[in-house]
Amino acid sequence: MPSCCDKPGNNRARYYALAAIVIAVVLLVALLAGCGTTRLTSANYDQIRDGMSRGEVAAIIGEPSQMVGGQFMGVDGGGAMWREGDTAVLVQFMDDKVVGKQMTKGTATRLLGVGGDLLQ
Repeated sequence: MPSCCDKPGNNRARYYALAAIVIAVVLLVALLAGCGTTRLTSANYDQIRDGMSRGEVAAIIGEPSQMVGGQFMGVDGGGAMWREGDTAVLVQFMDDKVVGKQMTKGTATRLLGVGGDLLQ
């Protein structure tokens, strides 16, 4: 006795249904990957306070894109930069504590070289 799956064209219909499901899943994954949350927001920037450690800052806005550092007369200092799109956050550290911060958005990041052309 023939089953329902033996009908001509049924395999083709199953193939197209499976292909549609695979395409939908791939599109959904791509959409979700593109919607990653940005951490360089004004609200997160406002949470950064003088005296915070580098680890505390990283817990708020993630790991920095670039870091520079040095030592002068026994005091460690330096800065860290975070970049996302046209937003950049610069944080200055002394002895692993925040002593200053700056946030730039838009074309100002290009003028400062934060867009990547002048700093790299």
